[in-house]
Amino acid sequence: MDQHDSSVSLSPEAWAASSERVAEELRSFIRDMGSFSPDWFVEVKFHLLRQSGLTKASRAELCRISIQGSHCKKCEELYEARTCLLWSRLFSMARTAVDDRCPPCIRIALSRNSLKTVANFLTSAYLIDAPFYKHRKASSCKTMAQWGYCRPDEYCRGIKSGNPLEYISARERVKLARPIH
Repeated sequence: MDQHDSSVSLSPEAWAASSERVAEELRSFIRDMGSFSPDWFVEVKFHLLRQSGLTKASRAELCRISIQGSHCKKCEELYEARTCLLWSRLFSMARTAVDDRCPPCIRIALSRNSLKTVANFLTSAYLIDAPFYKHRKASSCKTMAQWGYCRPDEYCRGIKSGNPLEYISARERVKLARPIH
């Protein structure tokens, strides 16, 4: 992400401007509007495209420019499933970080592709540091139950605060309290 915007090349069939010009227009748009989405950006900056609207390829090129320029944190579609190029990267990071030491609700949320719920937990637990991720606190046990993710195991019953982040310490307490045979 430390590369210059000029290293992304735009297809001349889709774009009427250079990657440097699109990157500068994107910076200007974010400065003026505070945020963007690829569709909103090209709707306002339609003169940058050769055809009307984004195609899958031109959207990917615009997103690569956004990634290189570190503009994704201002994108309203950041980590939206199958829309954002970074979604699969974050999903892969989450799948790697979620293991037996994570609460069952987090494993269930991951299996149901509820990536934002999982990422909120993992970033709150400092297990991942996702690029451009807007850090939010992890959901409470009560919220996870309301969403249908709660399947408490013996370690969950040791959680006193109602916060899934306590799962690891509760797990240790329960293990230490077991009688030695």
